[in-house]
Amino acid sequence: MAAWPAILRQAYADHRQAAVRSELRYQQTIGLAITLLSIVLDMVAVPENFVRGAVLRAGLVIPVAIVAIVFARQMKLAHLKLAVGFTLIAFAAIVVHLAGFADAATATRYTMSTTFLLALALILLPFRREELIAFAIAYCTAVLMVGAVPPALPTMIMLEHTVMTVLIGGAALVIALRHQEVAARAFLYGLRDRMTRAELEQNVRVLRELSESDALTGLANRRSFRSGFDARFVAGTRPPGLSVTLMMIDLDHFKRFNDDFGHPAGDQALRSVGRCLEASLGEVGGIVARFGGEEFIAAFHSSSVTDAACVAEQVRLAIGALEIPVRQSPGQRITTSIGLASTGPEASVDLNELTARADRALYRAKRDGRNCVVVSERIELRVDRLVG
Repeated sequence: MAAWPAILRQAYADHRQAAVRSELRYQQTIGLAITLLSIVLDMVAVPENFVRGAVLRAGLVIPVAIVAIVFARQMKLAHLKLAVGFTLIAFAAIVVHLAGFADAATATRYTMSTTFLLALALILLPFRREELIAFAIAYCTAVLMVGAVPPALPTMIMLEHTVMTVLIGGAALVIALRHQEVAARAFLYGLRDRMTRAELEQNVRVLRELSESDALTGLANRRSFRSGFDARFVAGTRPPGLSVTLMMIDLDHFKRFNDDFGHPAGDQALRSVGRCLEASLGEVGGIVARFGGEEFIAAFHSSSVTDAACVAEQVRLAIGALEIPVRQSPGQRITTSIGLASTGPEASVDLNELTARADRALYRAKRDGRNCVVVSERIELRVDRLVG
């Protein structure tokens, strides 16, 4: 972790902070329970020094443990770690001190318990690397010093105690540091996975947008238009008395426009027409998409064929009024031909059938000289739909 950038180290510290505080409080609670139980154990193992042990624990360990448990959320994390470390060291020092009053067998058991307590503490304490090392040094120093002062442990027990503390404590410290490296690596892997997942989700969103929209104009593409049409005009509830109208829009002589002014100007023309169609169809609650090439498709509700034709005529005029920027020359204009087809107010809606009819009307508009609107019902002589 020392080689990590500062921002990454801070992210890891923030990630661990809440969990560390909770772990320390839990461990301190368990430690307090063990401290109280050890007083009962002293009554059996060292009855003549039972009071001494109880007073020492009541004066050094229990008050600090209670404060750490009660105020764990309010204390600074460094202070909470210091309190937990102190209670462990004080507890172990008291045990070694009491061992000096016991017989050899009891003294051995007592000192061995402090060695195993050190091992457990090093493995379980959620301390940083340098904090663990400092704790291990302080713990070993305290218990070995207490074992050497009167009433000192017997020489052989003291030697065994020193060797076991160093060996087991050292092994536990290596395991704990290794565990920290694994935890830090797991954090990095988790961070990488989250970043990869976020990047993947972003890519999926982009791909979905690309698959549902036309890259040049930003309008819906043909596939997306079908989905929107089905949701709005087939599955959706149609307002009473309204028909569904489909509009096919084709830019007149667009190939010539590209040849005369270049493809960048043609692309600009398509984008301008797309924005114009979005604005015009948006006013009547319709939807619009690029159908392909210089063709667009739109759908909206209309009250009659005449109403639908009026909307189409407004669209034709709006497109005709556009000024397409071409190089340094004044804006060029472009015209459009439009074919319309509508359902009856109560008739079922079939997108394929409407598209075919609107396309035939568009073909008639081109044949009649372009830059005009042709209504399918009028060339099909659909009197029932012309009414109104």
